[in-house]
Amino acid sequence: MKKISGYLVTVLTVLTFLTIFAPYQVLADSVTSVVMTYQDKTYTKQIYGVETDRIKAGENTDSLRDIEGLLNNLTFQTNGEVRVDKSAVVNTVKAAIIAGKTGINIDLTKYKEGEVAATPSASAATPSASATATAVSAVNPSMSSLGIDCMLSEASTRFRANEDRAQNIRNAASKINGMIILPGQMFSCTMAFGPRTTANGYGLGNVISGDTYVKGVGGGICQVSSTLNLAMLRAGVVPAERHNHSHRSSYIASGLDATISGSSLDYKFINPYEYPLYISAVTNGGVISISIYSNHDATKGIVYEPVVVGGKMSNTTHIIGKLAGIQVSDRVCYSSRYKQ
Repeated sequence: MKKISGYLVTVLTVLTFLTIFAPYQVLADSVTSVVMTYQDKTYTKQIYGVETDRIKAGENTDSLRDIEGLLNNLTFQTNGEVRVDKSAVVNTVKAAIIAGKTGINIDLTKYKEGEVAATPSASAATPSASATATAVSAVNPSMSSLGIDCMLSEASTRFRANEDRAQNIRNAASKINGMIILPGQMFSCTMAFGPRTTANGYGLGNVISGDTYVKGVGGGICQVSSTLNLAMLRAGVVPAERHNHSHRSSYIASGLDATISGSSLDYKFINPYEYPLYISAVTNGGVISISIYSNHDATKGIVYEPVVVGGKMSNTTHIIGKLAGIQVSDRVCYSSRYKQ
Protein backbone atom coordinates (compact mmCIF):
# COMPACT_ATOMS: atom_id res chain seq x y z
CA MET A 1 0.00 0.00 0.00
CA LYS A 2 2.86 2.36 0.88
CA LYS A 3 4.48 1.61 -2.48
CA ILE A 4 1.24 2.50 -4.32
CA SER A 5 0.84 5.73 -2.32
CA GLY A 6 4.43 6.65 -3.06
CA TYR A 7 3.88 5.95 -6.75
CA LEU A 8 0.76 8.16 -6.83
CA VAL A 9 2.59 11.00 -5.09
CA THR A 10 5.39 10.78 -7.67
CA VAL A 11 2.92 10.87 -10.59
CA LEU A 12 1.05 13.86 -9.14
CA THR A 13 4.34 15.69 -8.57
CA VAL A 14 5.42 15.16 -12.19
CA LEU A 15 2.03 16.27 -13.53
CA THR A 16 2.11 19.41 -11.37
CA PHE A 17 5.62 20.22 -12.60
CA LEU A 18 4.59 19.81 -16.23
CA THR A 19 1.50 21.98 -15.73
CA ILE A 20 3.52 24.81 -14.20
CA PHE A 21 6.60 24.78 -16.37
CA ALA A 22 5.54 23.39 -19.74
CA PRO A 23 5.48 26.15 -22.39
CA TYR A 24 2.08 27.08 -23.68
CA GLN A 25 1.15 27.70 -27.27
CA VAL A 26 -1.03 30.54 -28.48
CA LEU A 27 -2.34 29.19 -31.75
CA ALA A 28 -3.57 31.53 -34.41
CA ASP A 29 -7.29 31.18 -34.74
CA SER A 30 -9.20 29.62 -37.59
CA VAL A 31 -10.61 32.34 -39.78
CA THR A 32 -13.84 33.06 -41.62
CA SER A 33 -13.44 35.62 -44.39
CA VAL A 34 -16.31 37.98 -45.24
CA VAL A 35 -15.96 39.93 -48.51
CA MET A 36 -18.69 42.49 -49.24
CA THR A 37 -18.78 44.41 -52.52
CA TYR A 38 -20.85 47.29 -53.79
CA GLN A 39 -19.96 48.20 -57.37
CA ASP A 40 -16.38 49.59 -57.13
CA LYS A 41 -16.15 49.33 -53.33
CA THR A 42 -14.97 46.32 -51.33
CA TYR A 43 -15.19 45.75 -47.59
CA THR A 44 -13.55 42.81 -45.84
CA LYS A 45 -13.85 41.38 -42.37
CA GLN A 46 -12.11 38.39 -40.83
CA ILE A 47 -13.78 36.56 -37.94
CA TYR A 48 -11.45 34.46 -35.80
CA GLY A 49 -11.52 31.65 -33.30
CA VAL A 50 -14.07 31.27 -30.55
CA GLU A 51 -16.07 34.23 -31.88
CA THR A 52 -17.51 31.98 -34.59
CA ASP A 53 -18.70 29.62 -31.86
CA ARG A 54 -20.32 32.56 -30.06
CA ILE A 55 -22.09 33.53 -33.30
CA LYS A 56 -23.32 29.96 -33.73
CA ALA A 57 -24.68 30.22 -30.18
CA GLY A 58 -26.72 33.26 -31.21
CA GLU A 59 -24.57 36.07 -29.76
CA ASN A 60 -24.23 39.48 -31.42
CA THR A 61 -20.43 39.74 -31.34
CA ASP A 62 -17.96 42.58 -32.00
CA SER A 63 -17.23 41.27 -35.50
CA LEU A 64 -20.90 41.44 -36.43
CA ARG A 65 -21.02 45.00 -35.10
CA ASP A 66 -17.89 45.77 -37.14
CA ILE A 67 -19.72 44.58 -40.27
CA GLU A 68 -22.55 46.97 -39.47
CA GLY A 69 -19.95 49.72 -39.07
CA LEU A 70 -18.49 48.96 -42.50
CA LEU A 71 -21.96 49.22 -43.99
CA ASN A 72 -22.44 52.56 -42.26
CA ASN A 73 -19.18 53.63 -43.87
CA LEU A 74 -20.62 52.75 -47.29
CA THR A 75 -23.54 55.07 -46.61
CA PHE A 76 -21.13 57.81 -45.52
CA GLN A 77 -18.91 57.39 -48.59
CA THR A 78 -21.92 57.72 -50.91
CA ASN A 79 -23.26 60.80 -49.09
CA GLY A 80 -26.28 58.84 -47.91
CA GLU A 81 -27.34 57.71 -51.37
CA VAL A 82 -26.71 54.01 -50.63
CA ARG A 83 -28.33 52.47 -47.58
CA VAL A 84 -27.89 48.75 -47.02
CA ASP A 85 -30.18 46.56 -44.96
CA LYS A 86 -27.63 45.80 -42.26
CA SER A 87 -29.79 43.25 -40.47
CA ALA A 88 -30.21 41.22 -43.65
CA VAL A 89 -26.45 41.23 -44.30
CA VAL A 90 -25.63 40.22 -40.72
CA ASN A 91 -28.25 37.46 -40.83
CA THR A 92 -26.69 36.12 -44.04
CA VAL A 93 -23.26 36.09 -42.39
CA LYS A 94 -24.68 34.32 -39.34
CA ALA A 95 -26.40 31.69 -41.49
CA ALA A 96 -23.20 31.03 -43.45
CA ILE A 97 -21.14 30.66 -40.25
CA ILE A 98 -23.73 28.30 -38.74
CA ALA A 99 -23.50 26.28 -41.95
CA GLY A 100 -19.74 25.97 -41.38
CA LYS A 101 -18.62 28.18 -44.26
CA THR A 102 -15.18 29.84 -44.06
CA GLY A 103 -15.54 32.15 -47.05
CA ILE A 104 -18.55 34.45 -47.47
CA ASN A 105 -18.97 36.71 -50.52
CA ILE A 106 -21.85 39.20 -50.47
CA ASP A 107 -23.02 41.45 -53.30
CA LEU A 108 -24.35 44.45 -51.40
CA THR A 109 -26.31 45.71 -54.41
CA LYS A 110 -28.82 42.96 -53.55
CA TYR A 111 -29.20 44.24 -49.98
CA LYS A 112 -30.31 47.82 -50.49
CA GLU A 113 -32.98 48.93 -48.04
CA GLY A 114 -36.46 48.22 -49.35
CA GLU A 115 -35.16 45.93 -52.08
CA VAL A 116 -34.02 42.87 -50.12
CA ALA A 117 -35.64 39.62 -51.16
CA ALA A 118 -37.34 37.45 -48.60
CA THR A 119 -34.35 35.12 -48.58
CA PRO A 120 -31.27 37.08 -49.69
CA SER A 121 -28.51 34.97 -51.11
CA ALA A 122 -24.75 35.14 -50.76
CA SER A 123 -21.96 32.98 -52.07
CA ALA A 124 -21.10 31.28 -48.80
CA ALA A 125 -18.37 28.99 -49.96
CA THR A 126 -14.62 29.21 -49.97
CA PRO A 127 -13.95 32.10 -52.41
CA SER A 128 -12.97 30.96 -55.88
CA ALA A 129 -10.08 32.66 -57.67
CA SER A 130 -12.47 34.41 -60.05
CA ALA A 131 -14.73 35.67 -57.25
CA THR A 132 -11.78 36.92 -55.25
CA ALA A 133 -10.26 38.51 -58.32
CA THR A 134 -13.45 40.53 -58.76
CA ALA A 135 -13.21 41.75 -55.19
CA VAL A 136 -9.53 42.60 -55.54
CA SER A 137 -10.09 44.47 -58.77
CA ALA A 138 -12.65 46.57 -56.95
CA VAL A 139 -9.99 47.58 -54.43
CA ASN A 140 -7.58 48.67 -57.16
CA PRO A 141 -8.40 48.01 -60.84
CA SER A 142 -4.71 48.05 -61.82
CA MET A 143 -3.87 45.10 -59.58
CA SER A 144 -5.17 42.47 -61.99
CA SER A 145 -2.51 43.53 -64.50
CA LEU A 146 0.11 42.71 -61.84
CA GLY A 147 -1.29 39.24 -61.27
CA ILE A 148 -2.82 40.16 -57.92
CA ASP A 149 -6.08 38.25 -57.67
CA CYS A 150 -6.67 37.11 -54.08
CA MET A 151 -6.35 38.01 -50.44
CA LEU A 152 -3.59 36.10 -48.64
CA SER A 153 -4.36 37.26 -45.12
CA GLU A 154 -5.97 39.84 -42.86
CA ALA A 155 -5.51 41.13 -39.33
CA SER A 156 -7.63 43.50 -37.27
CA THR A 157 -7.08 45.16 -33.90
CA ARG A 158 -9.21 47.54 -31.87
CA PHE A 159 -8.50 50.99 -30.44
CA ARG A 160 -10.49 53.70 -28.70
CA ALA A 161 -11.74 55.97 -31.46
CA ASN A 162 -11.96 59.00 -29.17
CA GLU A 163 -8.36 58.87 -27.89
CA ASP A 164 -5.71 61.25 -29.22
CA ARG A 165 -3.64 58.31 -30.50
CA ALA A 166 -6.52 57.36 -32.83
CA GLN A 167 -5.52 60.20 -35.16
CA ASN A 168 -2.04 58.69 -35.48
CA ILE A 169 -3.39 55.20 -36.15
CA ARG A 170 -5.61 56.52 -38.95
CA ASN A 171 -2.80 58.63 -40.40
CA ALA A 172 -0.22 55.82 -40.36
CA ALA A 173 -2.74 53.39 -41.88
CA SER A 174 -3.40 55.86 -44.71
CA LYS A 175 0.35 56.01 -45.43
CA ILE A 176 0.56 52.29 -46.22
CA ASN A 177 -2.89 51.80 -47.73
CA GLY A 178 -2.49 50.90 -51.40
CA MET A 179 1.23 50.21 -51.26
CA ILE A 180 2.60 47.56 -53.64
CA ILE A 181 5.76 45.67 -52.71
CA LEU A 182 7.42 43.99 -55.67
CA PRO A 183 9.14 40.56 -55.49
CA GLY A 184 12.41 40.88 -53.55
CA GLN A 185 11.62 44.45 -52.50
CA MET A 186 12.01 45.51 -48.85
CA PHE A 187 9.26 47.33 -46.98
CA SER A 188 10.09 49.61 -44.02
CA CYS A 189 7.47 51.03 -41.66
CA THR A 190 9.78 53.92 -40.76
CA MET A 191 10.07 54.90 -44.40
CA ALA A 192 6.38 54.31 -45.15
CA PHE A 193 5.02 56.21 -42.14
CA GLY A 194 7.35 59.14 -42.75
CA PRO A 195 8.54 61.66 -40.13
CA ARG A 196 6.51 61.64 -36.91
CA THR A 197 5.76 65.37 -37.08
CA THR A 198 2.64 67.50 -36.97
CA ALA A 199 3.44 68.60 -40.53
CA ASN A 200 3.09 64.96 -41.60
CA GLY A 201 -0.32 64.62 -39.97
CA TYR A 202 0.66 63.17 -36.59
CA GLY A 203 -0.43 64.41 -33.17
CA LEU A 204 0.16 63.50 -29.55
CA GLY A 205 -0.38 59.97 -28.27
CA ASN A 206 0.93 57.66 -25.55
CA VAL A 207 4.44 56.28 -26.03
CA ILE A 208 6.48 54.09 -23.66
CA SER A 209 9.38 55.90 -22.00
CA GLY A 210 11.24 53.69 -19.57
CA ASP A 211 8.59 52.09 -17.39
CA THR A 212 5.88 54.70 -17.92
CA TYR A 213 3.71 56.18 -20.65
CA VAL A 214 4.22 59.75 -21.80
CA LYS A 215 2.71 61.85 -24.57
CA GLY A 216 4.72 62.01 -27.78
CA VAL A 217 4.03 63.03 -31.38
CA GLY A 218 3.12 59.91 -33.34
CA GLY A 219 2.19 57.84 -30.29
CA GLY A 220 0.00 54.92 -31.30
CA ILE A 221 1.48 54.14 -34.71
CA CYS A 222 3.00 50.94 -33.31
CA GLN A 223 -0.51 49.52 -33.37
CA VAL A 224 -0.39 49.85 -37.14
CA SER A 225 3.03 48.17 -37.43
CA SER A 226 1.89 45.43 -35.01
CA THR A 227 -1.32 44.77 -36.95
CA LEU A 228 0.72 44.69 -40.16
CA ASN A 229 3.15 42.22 -38.58
CA LEU A 230 0.29 39.85 -37.72
CA ALA A 231 -1.13 40.13 -41.25
CA MET A 232 2.29 39.40 -42.77
CA LEU A 233 2.84 36.39 -40.49
CA ARG A 234 -0.51 35.03 -41.67
CA ALA A 235 0.71 35.61 -45.22
CA GLY A 236 3.78 33.46 -44.51
CA VAL A 237 6.26 36.35 -44.43
CA VAL A 238 9.04 36.34 -41.80
CA PRO A 239 10.09 39.90 -40.86
CA ALA A 240 13.58 41.08 -41.75
CA GLU A 241 13.52 43.34 -38.66
CA ARG A 242 11.10 43.33 -35.76
CA HIS A 243 11.27 44.46 -32.12
CA ASN A 244 8.86 43.83 -29.26
CA HIS A 245 7.69 46.55 -26.90
CA SER A 246 9.17 46.66 -23.41
CA HIS A 247 5.60 46.24 -22.09
CA ARG A 248 3.04 43.82 -23.48
CA SER A 249 0.43 45.51 -25.67
CA SER A 250 -3.24 45.50 -24.77
CA TYR A 251 -4.41 45.39 -28.40
CA ILE A 252 -2.49 42.32 -29.59
CA ALA A 253 -1.26 39.07 -28.07
CA SER A 254 2.20 38.67 -26.60
CA GLY A 255 4.75 37.78 -29.28
CA LEU A 256 2.82 39.39 -32.14
CA ASP A 257 3.54 43.10 -31.62
CA ALA A 258 6.12 45.13 -33.56
CA THR A 259 7.36 48.47 -32.25
CA ILE A 260 9.17 51.21 -34.15
CA SER A 261 11.06 54.15 -32.69
CA GLY A 262 12.81 56.95 -34.53
CA SER A 263 15.41 55.52 -36.88
CA SER A 264 16.74 52.95 -34.40
CA LEU A 265 13.85 50.47 -34.28
CA ASP A 266 11.98 49.51 -37.44
CA TYR A 267 9.62 46.85 -38.75
CA LYS A 268 10.78 45.51 -42.12
CA PHE A 269 10.03 42.60 -44.40
CA ILE A 270 11.10 41.48 -47.87
CA ASN A 271 8.52 40.18 -50.33
CA PRO A 272 9.60 36.51 -50.73
CA TYR A 273 7.11 35.66 -53.46
CA GLU A 274 7.27 35.74 -57.24
CA TYR A 275 4.29 38.10 -57.26
CA PRO A 276 3.74 41.61 -55.85
CA LEU A 277 2.12 42.13 -52.45
CA TYR A 278 -0.62 44.75 -52.08
CA ILE A 279 -1.44 46.29 -48.68
CA SER A 280 -4.95 47.47 -47.83
CA ALA A 281 -5.03 49.33 -44.50
CA VAL A 282 -8.33 50.88 -43.44
CA THR A 283 -9.82 52.12 -40.18
CA ASN A 284 -13.47 52.11 -39.29
CA GLY A 285 -14.54 53.51 -35.95
CA GLY A 286 -12.21 51.86 -33.46
CA VAL A 287 -10.95 49.05 -35.70
CA ILE A 288 -7.92 48.94 -37.98
CA SER A 289 -7.96 46.18 -40.59
CA ILE A 290 -4.97 45.31 -42.77
CA SER A 291 -5.35 42.91 -45.68
CA ILE A 292 -2.55 41.47 -47.82
CA TYR A 293 -3.29 40.63 -51.46
CA SER A 294 -1.24 38.74 -54.07
CA ASN A 295 -1.59 36.02 -56.67
CA HIS A 296 -3.46 32.84 -55.72
CA ASP A 297 -0.37 30.80 -56.64
CA ALA A 298 2.04 32.82 -54.47
CA THR A 299 1.90 30.49 -51.47
CA LYS A 300 1.43 27.32 -53.55
CA GLY A 301 -1.70 26.51 -51.61
CA ILE A 302 0.02 26.62 -48.21
CA VAL A 303 -1.95 28.27 -45.39
CA TYR A 304 0.18 29.97 -42.75
CA GLU A 305 -0.60 30.55 -39.09
CA PRO A 306 1.57 32.19 -36.40
CA VAL A 307 2.20 30.18 -33.23
CA VAL A 308 3.67 31.74 -30.10
CA VAL A 309 5.57 29.24 -27.93
CA GLY A 310 6.51 30.08 -24.34
CA GLY A 311 5.12 32.29 -21.60
CA LYS A 312 3.57 35.74 -21.81
CA MET A 313 6.77 37.46 -20.69
CA SER A 314 9.24 35.48 -22.82
CA ASN A 315 8.38 33.54 -25.97
CA THR A 316 9.30 32.60 -29.53
CA THR A 317 7.06 33.13 -32.55
CA HIS A 318 6.87 30.53 -35.32
CA ILE A 319 4.99 30.37 -38.62
CA ILE A 320 3.35 27.01 -39.20
CA GLY A 321 2.57 26.12 -42.83
CA LYS A 322 -0.18 23.66 -43.69
CA LEU A 323 -1.11 22.16 -47.04
CA ALA A 324 -4.56 20.56 -47.18
CA GLY A 325 -4.57 20.61 -43.38
CA ILE A 326 -1.23 18.79 -43.04
CA GLN A 327 1.73 20.62 -41.52
CA VAL A 328 4.54 21.01 -44.04
CA SER A 329 6.74 23.69 -42.45
CA ASP A 330 7.69 25.33 -39.16
CA ARG A 331 9.80 28.48 -39.34
CA VAL A 332 11.13 30.35 -36.32
CA CYS A 333 10.55 34.08 -36.83
CA TYR A 334 11.86 35.84 -33.71
CA SER A 335 11.88 35.85 -29.92
CA SER A 336 10.30 38.35 -27.52
CA ARG A 337 11.06 39.33 -23.94
CA TYR A 338 8.93 41.80 -21.97
CA LYS A 339 9.49 43.65 -18.70
CA GLN A 340 5.82 43.48 -17.74
